[in-house]
Amino acid sequence: MKNERIEIQATLSEKKDGDYFPIPGRVPQPTQIYELHFDTETGPVILEVSAFEYDVVEVGDHGVLVYEGNKLISFGDKIKEFHM
Repeated sequence: MKNERIEIQATLSEKKDGDYFPIPGRVPQPTQIYELHFDTETGPVILEVSAFEYDVVEVGDHGVLVYEGNKLISFGDKIKEFHM
């Protein structure tokens, strides 16, 4: 089943980064994860993003958020959809 593509006005309310151990105790090096937390009219949306996407936005940025499932597609004028 394909996730629905959602386009909604949003404000970036929080940025979080941290270490993730895929197999605790067995993988000595953690993977860095990045999350963006958005406030929308239908409630909060939390998306895991790349380091690039994480670095180009600031808390308080506002614009149209486009996502599908848990995948960020675009946000405002800072993150644009990529086509090959």
